[in-house]
Amino acid sequence: MQLNSKVYWITGASSGIGEALAKHLVSLGDRVILSSRREEELKRVQNESDHPENTAIVLLDLENHEEMVTVTEKAIAAFGQIDVLVANGGIGQFGSVMDNNWEVEKKVVDINLLGNMALIKSILPHMIERKSGRIVGIASIAGKFGQRNLASYSASKAGLILWLESLREEVFDKGILVQAVSPGFIKTNVTINGLRPDGTKINKDSPAQENGMPTDQFARKMMKVMGSKKFHHYIGRKELLAIPLHTFARGLLYSLLRRGYKK
Repeated sequence: MQLNSKVYWITGASSGIGEALAKHLVSLGDRVILSSRREEELKRVQNESDHPENTAIVLLDLENHEEMVTVTEKAIAAFGQIDVLVANGGIGQFGSVMDNNWEVEKKVVDINLLGNMALIKSILPHMIERKSGRIVGIASIAGKFGQRNLASYSASKAGLILWLESLREEVFDKGILVQAVSPGFIKTNVTINGLRPDGTKINKDSPAQENGMPTDQFARKMMKVMGSKKFHHYIGRKELLAIPLHTFARGLLYSLLRRGYKK
């Protein structure tokens, strides 16, 4: 372990972005707390890490908001402190507003927005007491512009971005830095594990996701994010062009999107 190593708490660490980032940080000599609902997958990530002894597993379900304080206490106890929280846990969704069961809409918001809010609120007292800390919330470019069949997902991610930005203004003088990261298409199982309108898993990947940025490449880019002080970062490829298009040529963006819907 390096003398200047940090303690990272990564949620959604059982696969995808969280797994790749955790393994990368451990390889650099940092200590990492791995969290998600899936204990067996967390154990796999732990065992596959370069230094399993520098990792700890703390189970976390973002739907159980009332348990966040207890879970956070366990995470702090693992290594005695938490320097960086990467709030990466979340769930995907695909279905129209008209077709989605209300329970699906509620679940997406409960996990992606309210769950992460509860998690971050629970770690704030620890960081405020230490007068040090970094909080990185993983949002999505879907939180920057509306698309059909992604309304609740986009709303949950947009809400997270604005909540984090507001929080940043509340703690900037307390030694805590708050950031938001909006990935584009990353090669993860977020679509496969996402919810259909009836609440069942999609169990099918999208071509965009299949051809997305590899998670190890994303992890390397995340290291640059966590070395900066800028609030909002985008990580992706050509899909990020949608952001300036939405700002400066919204009509053109939706014209292009609607052509894609017809295919």
